Amino acid sequence: MQELKWVTQQYNENILADFQEKNVEEGKHGFGLQMELHFAHIIMLAEQGIISKEEAGQLLAALQKLWDLGPDVIEIKPGLTDLFSNLQEWLVKEVGIDVGGKMHIGRSRNDMYGTLDRMIARSYLIDFGEKLCILMEGLLEKCKENMDVVMPGYTHHDQHAQPTTMGHYMLWAFDVFYKDMTRALDCYQRMNYSAMGAAALCGTGFPVNRERMADLLGFDGVCENTIDATSSRDFQFEMASVFCIYLANLARLSELMLIWNVREIDMIRMDRKYCSYSSIMPQKNNPIGIENIRGAYEVSCGQLAGMFTVLKGMTPGSGREICFTDELLGGIIAKTIPTPVFMRDMIRDMKVQKENCLRLAKEGFSTITELADDMVRKKGQSFAFAHKVLSKLAAKCMDQNIPCEEIDGQMIDEIAMELFNRKVGFTDEEVRMALDPVENVQMRKTRGGPAPEEVDRMRKERVQKVAEMKKLWADKKQFQLDKMAAIQEEAKKYMK
Repeated sequence: MQELKWVTQQYNENILADFQEKNVEEGKHGFGLQMELHFAHIIMLAEQGIISKEEAGQLLAALQKLWDLGPDVIEIKPGLTDLFSNLQEWLVKEVGIDVGGKMHIGRSRNDMYGTLDRMIARSYLIDFGEKLCILMEGLLEKCKENMDVVMPGYTHHDQHAQPTTMGHYMLWAFDVFYKDMTRALDCYQRMNYSAMGAAALCGTGFPVNRERMADLLGFDGVCENTIDATSSRDFQFEMASVFCIYLANLARLSELMLIWNVREIDMIRMDRKYCSYSSIMPQKNNPIGIENIRGAYEVSCGQLAGMFTVLKGMTPGSGREICFTDELLGGIIAKTIPTPVFMRDMIRDMKVQKENCLRLAKEGFSTITELADDMVRKKGQSFAFAHKVLSKLAAKCMDQNIPCEEIDGQMIDEIAMELFNRKVGFTDEEVRMALDPVENVQMRKTRGGPAPEEVDRMRKERVQKVAEMKKLWADKKQFQLDKMAAIQEEAKKYMK
């Protein structure tokens, strides 16, 4: 029993030490934003007459010194489980408990961390938005280079469907990432509300100005209900979901690139800088860059599920479970933020094998659909008739290894006579034109189709869209930088 007691004690001590280490390191990572929050709180306390201007000046001067020195000068004491608690001890030692002990008036770590988590999350959303614009610009550049590169379009993972172009595929990727961008913007707008002034759970009796705190920190307003402000982390869940949806779209593009890169297909060749060698097979050129993208999505989905599991039974009010959601969200962020620029680089440097793309489009019977449409348009047959005739013809050709380009009018008539006892009457030239993948693509000029002029029209529109998005995120970033600078300027009035 004594041995069991010792094991339990050691386990508890290790857990607490590990918990403290993680919290302190996390605090150091967001040190600048935490200092911004402290400055704003002290300025608000002075404006409200809760502390004197002289006390505010002493507090701000000491904190400015700490901001300049950095968080590593703070002594980490056992039992103080986060950076803030140790920072507060540093401050008391610096200016005395009578002044240093007043910084935390009218607030709790609950509203403080609820606000700080929002500040950290929005900074990552801005970073994500800016980097996603880089990927989207890269896709438009690749689209412009390959608008007329005809290739097979796929359904059911790897089945030739209809001819399209590489440019058309690049626009598909742009459009799904643009939707990810708008989701990130929506998430930003919902999270950008301050929790400050909610204190532990039910607010404070001090006459704090919650709206002033929100303004100083660059928020759009106040998260009003104090229980919601201190205990809700739905903004983290939404942000994690936005990132995982983006990673899913990125993984789909990666899977497509893996198929295109298969040696037997050879529609693209990945640059060797994004590949790896084999330790035993000298010829290998393993596309590990793409594989890492897919792995980032798979692991992040597990972490998102973990976030939902952690808080599924947590009643309103703060608790330690939130620390685990912070950790899981951090893992998702770490795998998301670097990927847009990395994918842009891989796409920019991949070599498109244009001749192979066209050859595969010709070989895969992907133009049979247009022949069926011509049978309806030009020969007055029903589509069901055309589908049955050409389905049997395609199967016969594949069974007998007859290339698609050798199909002629007589072969079609033989199948039609066999099934329906009547001929279609295509000339060989009509068949050739219908089965030409280049002609197939050229005639698909309806809105959103793969015809080069339609792709170019869409591309030009999207150039403007991504320019607007770049400015939007840049403005948000500059706004937050201006707010931080304004807080420091306001603090100087008290430190004179």
